[in-house]
Amino acid sequence: MLQPVEQRQTLGAAASAPAADRAQSLGESLISAGIVAPVAIDYVLQKQKIEKVPMGNLLVELGFTSAKEVARYLAQQRNIPFLEAAQLPEPETAVAGLFNRAQCLNNGFLPVRESGGLVDVVLGDARREVVEDLVQRKLGKACRFFQGEFDQVAQAIQQHYYFADNPPVKLLESEVRKLEADIDRAYSPARLLEYMLHLGVRERATDIHLAPTARSRSVLMRIDGVLRPMFALSPALDRLVVYVKLQADMDASEQRLPQDGSFTAVVMEQNYTIRVSTLISEFGERMVLRMLPERSSLDKLDDLGFKPTDVAAMAKSFARPHGLILITGPTGSGKSTTLHAALRMQPLIERNVLTVEDPVEYRVPVACQTEVNRRAGYEFANAMRHFLRHDPDIILVGEIRDGETARAALDASSTGHLVLSTLHVGSIFGVMPRLKLLGVDAETIAENLVAVINQRLVRRICTQCRTPRDATPSEVSWLGQVESAEAPKVYHGMGCPHCRNTGYFGRLPVYEMLLVDRDLADAIASDASRAQLRERALAAGMRPILTLARQRVLEGDTTMDEILRAVGED
Repeated sequence: MLQPVEQRQTLGAAASAPAADRAQSLGESLISAGIVAPVAIDYVLQKQKIEKVPMGNLLVELGFTSAKEVARYLAQQRNIPFLEAAQLPEPETAVAGLFNRAQCLNNGFLPVRESGGLVDVVLGDARREVVEDLVQRKLGKACRFFQGEFDQVAQAIQQHYYFADNPPVKLLESEVRKLEADIDRAYSPARLLEYMLHLGVRERATDIHLAPTARSRSVLMRIDGVLRPMFALSPALDRLVVYVKLQADMDASEQRLPQDGSFTAVVMEQNYTIRVSTLISEFGERMVLRMLPERSSLDKLDDLGFKPTDVAAMAKSFARPHGLILITGPTGSGKSTTLHAALRMQPLIERNVLTVEDPVEYRVPVACQTEVNRRAGYEFANAMRHFLRHDPDIILVGEIRDGETARAALDASSTGHLVLSTLHVGSIFGVMPRLKLLGVDAETIAENLVAVINQRLVRRICTQCRTPRDATPSEVSWLGQVESAEAPKVYHGMGCPHCRNTGYFGRLPVYEMLLVDRDLADAIASDASRAQLRERALAAGMRPILTLARQRVLEGDTTMDEILRAVGED
């Protein structure tokens, strides 16, 4: 329950008041703060009677508020700074080692460092006075408190204490030695896979690559969108590939054709779907494991890094009763995250939302979410045909990749439904030619297209080691700044334990947004060229992606090199 500082301030904790009173108190405080709508509170109260889950947990789980919003609200009540996940510092062993994992988890706090005679403590789902008393008795010093998201703080506690006792690199080395010595192949590679997944979670990897070369097998991890080599394995450990294929329900004996599969795993008490894909190379099977965490909480567009004015424009587009909204960009550019975050801006209780995805990555409150099943013949296009019989208000299609799906999406938007989807094209003005190639005529596109958002993800400079410096001549030229006696300031990451000495931690979007007005719709219907469409859009106020990219660099969020890597020159 969210209460004043002196009292228990938590979403899920028990208090002396009856459950109904606690729920009502929390609901009233969130409504008065403008965080949650009254209709959402009423809906959650109904579910709470059946599910017996704390109200705050339900509000976040169902997406009516985000964990970040609640934590910010709590930080404001407690009058302490709020820390985002990327700002959580690495705990110092000398301080955190004086406590244990159970103690920190049960009381919802993480001691991180000692400075200036005070102990810095990050609070999660915690009672401030209890934590203060614990630290005082243990260290004899007062606390300087920070507020974090409940789940993020709990995850940081889990990871710090687990990896302090179980260094993943040492465990991997030990497991590799055991497997290499196991000539009879009686020992299973299960633990090797387990430790690899743990290392992936620790390093915040989205993908793990097993790449064969002539004399070894390289293990690489994609972290913040960039592949990083981690270690190498002997070809004698190719049985790890066979084991993963068995786990993913693939044909372990087939080594001539590419295969796809998946399995589930629990890593650090978090459920993951591991999607597995293989390719046949000159030196053997190459394998990629994509790690998809099961997510029930999702940040809002503001928290993802979208500008407030753009969020307002997007909210207006997503509130339209019908039409087609597309998010474009390459694989891994955050299209699905943006789509779901924008979807959650709507009053979903009042709308019938149906989705078909591949796979379902985010849980959307009140929506009916379905997953592509190619073996059963359930694809994007035929899902759309079934959806129209269920009186939907909003239809979310994971991706438009063929003519049948494109035509079905445009048909649905033409008949009074709001259709949201993604499209793999490199720019906003590649959407129209791409849809035409898929068999949709220009008039239909003009009539139904509401908005297009083209985005990329760039690495964010680590907040723990971010340092200003004078821009180089090439940076001044790229930024378009007028040369003067004093060069503009830019930032870079020096490298620290928090960012694994890369200088970057986390990612944020750079994007451009096209809102289709009447003039632009007329131009699309008349089959105008890309250059003509771009000219009209810029005249109407569209901001090109590189304009925002340069702004991100000047604001100290990222670097020119990172923009050029993810976006390019033009």
